Amino acid sequence: MDVSIIIVNYRGWPSLVKCLGALSAIADSRFSMEIIVVDNNSDDGMFNQFRKNYPDFIFIEDEGNFGFGHGCNLGASKSSGQYLLFLNPDTIASADAIFEMLSEVKSRKPNSIISCLQQNKNGSFERPYKRFISPATITGWMRAINRLVVGDEAKLVPQTSKFIYPDWVSGSVFMLSRSAYDDLCGWDDDYWMYFEDVDLCFRARQKGGEIVVLKSAIIEHNHGGTTRINKKVAALTKSCVNISRHLYISKHEKGLKAVFMQSFLVVNQLVLGFLPALVGIVFFFVGSLNVTTRTFGHLTSYYFNSLRWGTWISPRSINYKDRRKE
Repeated sequence: MDVSIIIVNYRGWPSLVKCLGALSAIADSRFSMEIIVVDNNSDDGMFNQFRKNYPDFIFIEDEGNFGFGHGCNLGASKSSGQYLLFLNPDTIASADAIFEMLSEVKSRKPNSIISCLQQNKNGSFERPYKRFISPATITGWMRAINRLVVGDEAKLVPQTSKFIYPDWVSGSVFMLSRSAYDDLCGWDDDYWMYFEDVDLCFRARQKGGEIVVLKSAIIEHNHGGTTRINKKVAALTKSCVNISRHLYISKHEKGLKAVFMQSFLVVNQLVLGFLPALVGIVFFFVGSLNVTTRTFGHLTSYYFNSLRWGTWISPRSINYKDRRKE
């Protein structure tokens, strides 16, 4: 088997229909492939129906929603391909895009990670790649100031006529070899959602791998289908971004730099978020304010438990109980 395509789903069934439909239509002599769908315990009655509708695909139902990275690792453990392509369920891939990424990853250094351009259905291109965070770019308003000083960060990413060489690429379209996956020990499931792709790219670069975006290949990606369902989910998503940012810093930054970044993030969230959260309590019927209040509550609880248990890991991670310091 050349390529194992692994898709982690959580209640993204409408998008998954289009994703699997596109993959079902691929019959290409240039490569062989298998499709593995890992459902993070959607628990909505749809899993068995999809498994029946796509008998040629492998469906795995996880015992709980333990996060994107854990789902990716579960899918990889059941795969047989020499190369692994991780796709989001809201992507639509073509045979040409898969083949071009496959050809490129074969020609690159060991531990390299390949992605491609991503375009939404309206025709506009996303930027599913960035540089690693720094003290100057750890919050939205600091990134805005940084853009005024040094310019658009995306334009500072090295590139040629054919390739873009960012620090990291989004896990929405993410290809690497089986040997690289094994050497890097897969995805870090300490993360529940967000920054697990940044983390894996960081470790790949440490081991000499290249992070490459192909300009010649395009995959359609209609972003955010399962993270914007309602106010509760939107608040959970926003808090997870910050929680995973803390975890990433704890794993990859050291000394005073790490202390500064962690402290700054905590102060930024608690001090700047306090007044909007209070306003949101009064005007709870305003959607954006309601989300702000919920997010502040999630982060306050997270910071309290981080002090209590001595860990930055997400409470939703499958590893949370093992990482706590009793």
